[in-house]
Amino acid sequence: MLELIRGRPSDHPALIDAVSGVTVGYGELVRRVDKAAETLRSVAGHNLVFHFASQSIDAIVLYLACLDLGYPLCLLDPDVSEEHAKRQLAAYRPGLLLMPAGRTPPAGYRFERTIGLYQLLCREPSHAGTSPLQRDLALLLTTSGSTGDPKLVRLRLSNLLSNAASICQYLELSPEERAILSLPMHYSYGLSIVNSHLFAGGTVVLTDASFMHPRFWADFQRWRCTSFAGVPFMYETLHRLQFDPTRHPTLRTMTQAGGALRPDLISRFHATLQAAGARFYVMYGQTEATARISYVPPNELGAKIGSIGVAVPGGRLETRPLENSDLHEIVYSGPNVMMGYATSYESLALDDELHGILHTGDLGRCDSDGFFFLDGRLKRFAKLFGRRINLADVEEELERAFPLRAAVVEGHERLSVFLAGENRLDGEKIGRHLAGRLTVPPRNIAIEFLDALPMTASGKKDYGALAKRRAA
Repeated sequence: MLELIRGRPSDHPALIDAVSGVTVGYGELVRRVDKAAETLRSVAGHNLVFHFASQSIDAIVLYLACLDLGYPLCLLDPDVSEEHAKRQLAAYRPGLLLMPAGRTPPAGYRFERTIGLYQLLCREPSHAGTSPLQRDLALLLTTSGSTGDPKLVRLRLSNLLSNAASICQYLELSPEERAILSLPMHYSYGLSIVNSHLFAGGTVVLTDASFMHPRFWADFQRWRCTSFAGVPFMYETLHRLQFDPTRHPTLRTMTQAGGALRPDLISRFHATLQAAGARFYVMYGQTEATARISYVPPNELGAKIGSIGVAVPGGRLETRPLENSDLHEIVYSGPNVMMGYATSYESLALDDELHGILHTGDLGRCDSDGFFFLDGRLKRFAKLFGRRINLADVEEELERAFPLRAAVVEGHERLSVFLAGENRLDGEKIGRHLAGRLTVPPRNIAIEFLDALPMTASGKKDYGALAKRRAA
């Protein structure tokens, strides 16, 4: 990655901090990364690094320095709970922590020095992991469903570079692109924005404002940003806020991933962006494939609402029948597929277990034009009275029939349905509607209204939290 960065014009902006107004050109970025790498080398040898990555220039500099040194690093939420951080530290015993300044060092770590906004914390030798790491291991990322356990995705540098190159190709990124980092860097979708724009020689704009705050869009305007990336709840919120792309004349592209967006909102954003001379990309991906797996070309989107599109350049999608079933699983092949999962320090020594083939766990089909559609998750099915029910279909049915968001979890011979909307609706009416659709007694459907559905850090429905609520 750094070799590409070194070849860029030194005065072209690479990173912009919208809060302070600091602009870092590619030449200055290289100098900062080299200096950080020298410091890291002096305080720790080749060892596992945990990086609590904030939305800051320093966080990106340290990320690039670790990649350049070949130090395997794990990106974590800087606001991760103390309990979850303890589980991760106990499971992986990293030799070095990169933690925002001002935080209290965890037990077993000593302060060494600071790099900008970060403190470098070294683990006491008696507590550090010592077995060899897989030589190609570059990056570890949490998966969207692993907030309660230490499972991580193991990635090579070649996974990052191939996916960045693929994204650059289908989004047609150039050095003139300016992306505002609207998603956290520790989330694979957010990280893909950083990687792809630096790969293309473009600019990443950093802000601490939420996309719902007027200052976010003021920063967007001030720094002439060209693109915005969001997950479904972000687009639902923009819709409620009556987002108008014509108010942002530099906006050229909006991208959506991280789950299925309602078909009516896909149509709306596609139409309004098209009228404004901009593009709307609906995409599909998994952290297990570094980030992106497929996309819908904007010129095809109007006719393919609900599709996840076609494979990204360099990748291949297919459906494979499941044994003893009429269902088919989506399988992706490509150079961006992870080596496998990690669950402990010892598992970081494992070689490539997938060999470029990822069984996504999503059920789907392919139409006559070669576009793929999802039909649910293998693990998101319930059994009611011996019948197999697709929970994703139930949620889609409710969100289509009523102005609300729905999340459904399975109980013993019943469904627990959690609903959130702008207005309180008639729960009995919704229960009867769903019972009629599923042909089950209404008493087997429990309806609960929430002010908002719990969401994971990556903006997806938090089914784990809802299952605990149901159990309580």
